[in-house]
Amino acid sequence: MSWSKVFALVVLALAVAFPLFLSEVIGGWTKKYTSTVRFSTSTIPDMTGKVALVTGANTGIGYHTALELARNGAEVIVAARSLERGEAAVLNMKQEINKTDKDKNPSITLLQLDLSSLESVEKFSNEFLALDKPLHVLVLNAGVMKSPGAEFMGQEMQYGFDTTKDGFEYHIGVNHLAHAYLTKLLGPKLQQSAPSRVVFVSSMAEQGSYEPGFIFEDWAPGVNGKMPHGYEDGKAYGQSKLANLMYAKELAERWNGTGVTAYSLHPGVIISELSRYMESHLEEQNKNQPWLNQVFGKLFGKLFQCALMSTPDGALTQLHLATAPANELVNGAFYHPIGKVVVPTHAQGNNLTLQKLLWEKTEQAVEQRSA
Repeated sequence: MSWSKVFALVVLALAVAFPLFLSEVIGGWTKKYTSTVRFSTSTIPDMTGKVALVTGANTGIGYHTALELARNGAEVIVAARSLERGEAAVLNMKQEINKTDKDKNPSITLLQLDLSSLESVEKFSNEFLALDKPLHVLVLNAGVMKSPGAEFMGQEMQYGFDTTKDGFEYHIGVNHLAHAYLTKLLGPKLQQSAPSRVVFVSSMAEQGSYEPGFIFEDWAPGVNGKMPHGYEDGKAYGQSKLANLMYAKELAERWNGTGVTAYSLHPGVIISELSRYMESHLEEQNKNQPWLNQVFGKLFGKLFQCALMSTPDGALTQLHLATAPANELVNGAFYHPIGKVVVPTHAQGNNLTLQKLLWEKTEQAVEQRSA
């Protein structure tokens, strides 16, 4: 066999093996088949009589989570920032369900929720409570990642810095504080409706948080939203995701015995607009690099895409936590696709002292705004 054929076979083998390996590491499409938990949308139990609330349910994995809960009989509250997009999503869900069951009349209600505003969180909570419904499943799915960060881009990125309407750094404000506040406001309803559960959508990006875990003093930037010293997009996003999983653990402990359980998860690395956004920035960054670097950069990007999970499959882990019998789950645990309990990768992820401090600082941040 000629060397050219050997080289071609080696390249082909790598092109196949690398995405498979990467998918297993990051939680890509292979996890649907290698997970020891055999879970799919066909195994979701009958959810008739259950009320589920999903934030960010108008798009992405939030959409598919709400869709499958409604398809299986749950009364679903779709929380979306844009009423126009939310209405379109609700219409699409109903049409999707009616494709397979024309006689089904799914109960899907849209309420507006802007997680960049704690005032909006309060308004949303009041509107939901005014419906006088129980609440059995609260899926805290919505989130924002302003830019990929240094871990993906190869250099520190700060162009994503922004603040919420309440003056909090955007990632921590939207991904953590708003969801924590919503959980607090709906806490009495969750306990009245027990058995019930709260599902926090975290990420394996928790490992990329700042070294001490949290930099509390940077949550509320200085005058006029001045960017804190040491801020970095990826680390700020990682901080918010670490907060999600540690807050879920603390919530499970504090609400133990109430009938409310709490879980957090990494949904997997999913095909989305974000990956294309990252690719465009990589191209811009590498445009002045030697052509060979550009070729390898684009090749890696294509192989990376082959490792990702589809959007519908990306909803499976949170659907599992939202619907599986509580006695089959571990209260307070952090899950990777699809039903694997893991320990946080970040060095501070199991720091119980920091976990309790996170709770206190979260309460203080919310109280300062709402006072």
